[in-house]
Amino acid sequence: MMTREEARKTLLIYRPGTTDAAEPEIAEALALAKQDPELSRWLDQHCAQQEILRAKIRQIPVPAGLKEQIISERRIFTQRRFVRRGVALAAASVGVILIGWWAAVLWQRPPSDDTFANYCHRMASTALRGYSMDFQSSNAKEIRAYLVQQKAAENYELPAGLQKAAATGCAIENWQGAKVAMLCFRTGRPLPPGGKSDLWLFVADRASVKGAPTATAPQFARVNKLMTATWTEGNKLYFLGAIGDERMIRAWF
Repeated sequence: MMTREEARKTLLIYRPGTTDAAEPEIAEALALAKQDPELSRWLDQHCAQQEILRAKIRQIPVPAGLKEQIISERRIFTQRRFVRRGVALAAASVGVILIGWWAAVLWQRPPSDDTFANYCHRMASTALRGYSMDFQSSNAKEIRAYLVQQKAAENYELPAGLQKAAATGCAIENWQGAKVAMLCFRTGRPLPPGGKSDLWLFVADRASVKGAPTATAPQFARVNKLMTATWTEGNKLYFLGAIGDERMIRAWF
């Protein structure tokens, strides 16, 4: 069976949103991450770093007139194909080295994008990708006591509708070094195979999320495949998500 360290090394080459997940070793490592909270948090950070790297590569400007220059020099390139091929291969090698170096730098440090938009994307991805609950219980008081004990969330308030939802447990996620409480619920709809929850509430300190909204009334938006609602109360930022439409998410308030 693959160890956590072996899974981490395997997932270093994993690119989210590609066919990498179909590779047997990567699939095994991803399955282990769903069961290992520490590895799961590391994978979230790795995927976020991959997105940052992709975004930076996309921002590299294409020189003006490059297409026309390539066409005009095609004959010259054909005549000197051996020399040009060597130069092109050298340039490509340098490019690969630079990209590899930049990726290594990113892997050595946490992503610096601590904005509200990135926070919403990260939390939604956590709920959709799969996670392991740190504490499982259908008792709301026990869940609250556990989160207080772990210093993950204190004095949080649930909307009236959400207080009636069936709780399943909670997890503690990391955001820029701060703890985020993830409360898991069931809506009552059929769950997919292996699923334990289909309604998630993330509670974080508002100060840890740059640009967090100050409105106390819920603001609705779609993030990835989730319909979400965000609001603040005191020093807490709330992020509620579920698969469905706005009408469905409003029913929990």
